[in-house]
Amino acid sequence: MTDFNSFRNAVLEDDDLQEQVISIINTATANGSGMGDGIATLAKNYGFTITSEEVYAHQDFLGQDGDLTDFELELISGGQNRGSGC
Repeated sequence: MTDFNSFRNAVLEDDDLQEQVISIINTATANGSGMGDGIATLAKNYGFTITSEEVYAHQDFLGQDGDLTDFELELISGGQNRGSGC
């Protein structure tokens, strides 16, 4: 398994890590900047070796294993209701 897939699995299993990924994506979207470096740095902090290029190459990973996870659905919707019980 590649480090990217290992990191993806770690994100899917860890709510705190999901929050950090959502934050990086929201910041990148708001600033009109790329998210690759932020996610690659986050992955490195958790012991995974991925590059920003790999992040961009795998942007279409959502639903990769079949149905979308709740986290993946939240990424698509923008994550506005995270933790609100809605």
